[in-house]
Amino acid sequence: MKPVAQICLIWSVLFVTAQRLPAPIVEETPKPAPEQSAKPKAKPTKPKASESAESPRRSPFVASKNAPASDRKLFWIPQSQITATATSQHPGYEARNAVDGDTNTIWHTPFGLFGPEISLPQSIILNLGGAYNVSRLRYLPRQDSGFGSLNGNILTYRIYASTDGNNFTQIAAGNWSDDHAEKNTTFGPTRASYLRLEAVAAHGGHASAAELNVAATQ
Repeated sequence: MKPVAQICLIWSVLFVTAQRLPAPIVEETPKPAPEQSAKPKAKPTKPKASESAESPRRSPFVASKNAPASDRKLFWIPQSQITATATSQHPGYEARNAVDGDTNTIWHTPFGLFGPEISLPQSIILNLGGAYNVSRLRYLPRQDSGFGSLNGNILTYRIYASTDGNNFTQIAAGNWSDDHAEKNTTFGPTRASYLRLEAVAAHGGHASAAELNVAATQ
């Protein structure tokens, strides 16, 4: 056989053999799953501070370690239920101003051109709106400043208690300093529905008060 024929025969055999062989298996490399974006962590929320169920008082009592148990149970009678009258008052400076919770308004006895001035003693009477075992009176003088701002400051006082608003019994007496500071007078627990603060002597011969509060035992 000629060389050319041999070459052609070999190529023919190889071609036929290649056609009969199975196709090679190509393993595909699995594609990695797409990464999921991490969800941002929620910021922890701070718990809200619980609000106190008890309304704050103007000036809560601070009892010392040696204070009697009764003094630790004192509470202020709400001014909203107290009504006030007076033996005399200047127009615009009525007794009700002493129990309105506003330190800018005051009770003041008559002065100036509005009729004859009324001499002391003069009183302001508090109807407590119920019967209580009262044991403290807080007196806040007028809080304005400047010329005449001390006028009416009560210097010598007497305090009376009553259950019917007609018959009063003296339960305390004393002196207060002539300034704008708050004054507190404590006395033995007394059953009362009314308290009367009597100004015996005062700056300028007049009586005044910015606020009055009464404390009782529970």
